[in-house]
Amino acid sequence: MVAGGGTAGHLLPGIAVADELVSRGWPPEGVLFMGSSRGIEAEKVPEAGYELLALSGRGLNGRQLSLQNLLNLMGIIWAILRGSWMVRRRRPSIVLSLGGYAALPAGIGALLCRVPLVLAEQNAAASASNRLMTKFAKAAAVPCSGTGLKNEVVTGNPVRRAVLEANHKGRSLRTELGWPEDQPVVVVFGGSLGSRRINEAVWEAARIGDLPLVHHVVGHRDWRDLPTTLPINVMSHEYDDDLPKAMAASDLVVCRPGGSSVAEIAVLGLPAVLIPLPNAPNDHQRRNAERLVDEGLAVLIPDEELNGQRFHDEIERMLLRFTNDTDPDIARRERSVGHDDATERVADLVITHCLMPPIALHGKDATR
Repeated sequence: MVAGGGTAGHLLPGIAVADELVSRGWPPEGVLFMGSSRGIEAEKVPEAGYELLALSGRGLNGRQLSLQNLLNLMGIIWAILRGSWMVRRRRPSIVLSLGGYAALPAGIGALLCRVPLVLAEQNAAASASNRLMTKFAKAAAVPCSGTGLKNEVVTGNPVRRAVLEANHKGRSLRTELGWPEDQPVVVVFGGSLGSRRINEAVWEAARIGDLPLVHHVVGHRDWRDLPTTLPINVMSHEYDDDLPKAMAASDLVVCRPGGSSVAEIAVLGLPAVLIPLPNAPNDHQRRNAERLVDEGLAVLIPDEELNGQRFHDEIERMLLRFTNDTDPDIARRERSVGHDDATERVADLVITHCLMPPIALHGKDATR
């Protein structure tokens, strides 16, 4: 049972691990997801070919006392009760918790039913749910040391197989994407819903002019507010299912430093301008960004400082710094600071602590 979701950053590593287990011989019907009916998992898990047990409820809005937070808390309690009953009924051999409020029901159910629990943390600062469950977990797969979780195993953060495949193709993907070979391209995104701050910075910078080719994923929330007077070099998309291809073929990315985004940027060796979400729990996005800044791969801009002029100046500076290579693909791969085998490492942990791995896995090198 893979528990969690809510956002792509929480969910995609879980799907990557599930796919890895299936590639080793685990039957797809033997992989079960539990998450939120409101989250992205409601669509993405069935698309990936796995069963989803969807629970109602939504996360708390910070620590403020409000009627909405009280209702949300009641919803979480009901989801925990229902989720624990489902764990007892389905009796999984192991629960892999991806963190976030959507992971709590299965995590607590694992504890009550004495099912082994393994945590998978995507961020440099652990989520509240993973911190709550850490004393009961057999192990915690983490992107880097110092997350505060017990029994840490530094595996890196699993990335989608599509990212690894795109990494091998690199700039050759430009033909498929219809991009010119001889111009710098900047990819900008802010998550599935989008980021208003980043979107407005792009639109302001477009009015300033002199931008390179910009592949801008606006997101569902702001798509209806898309300006009608953008120049042709700003290519706007509501959503992009092939974002790994766009990232691998680009010269620079501008985005929020969520756990999965940072992991993908690190594996790709892609220069980045990162704008942490100011109210992210435990300031985890800033800590994620600092890892890439320390590696010399990124620059961090505080959210309140981002505007059109700053966007324009930073991408100009970063492109000048990183686009003078004879072979951009080789240079990018040499800059890679990620764990391209993170998915396999997390799958190893799952199999190691599983009560009864499927017979199909016997004989596989499951404990490298």
